[in-house]
Amino acid sequence: MSSEVDRVMTRRIREPGSPCVLLGFVLGLLAMSPWAVLYYWFFAPVAALILAGVLSVVAAVRGRVWPVAEGAFAAALFGFVAVVVFAVGVR
Repeated sequence: MSSEVDRVMTRRIREPGSPCVLLGFVLGLLAMSPWAVLYYWFFAPVAALILAGVLSVVAAVRGRVWPVAEGAFAAALFGFVAVVVFAVGVR
């Protein structure tokens, strides 16, 4: 019976609309905030990618952090797309 409860709890955390994914996305956006990389804004997504990598390593040890790592990775992808769109738009 305890394994059934554990599976239900794990499934609830891994849902696509989990608040943990949103938390990871917000943390990734904060990692890309301009105060840290004001003059090197095109490197800003690297900070979110590093955060996603660190959270992935932590998630490998403790599995409950995976949704947060996925959210941080989504923020890094968002940042890379924003940089590419802005760079193309400037030309």
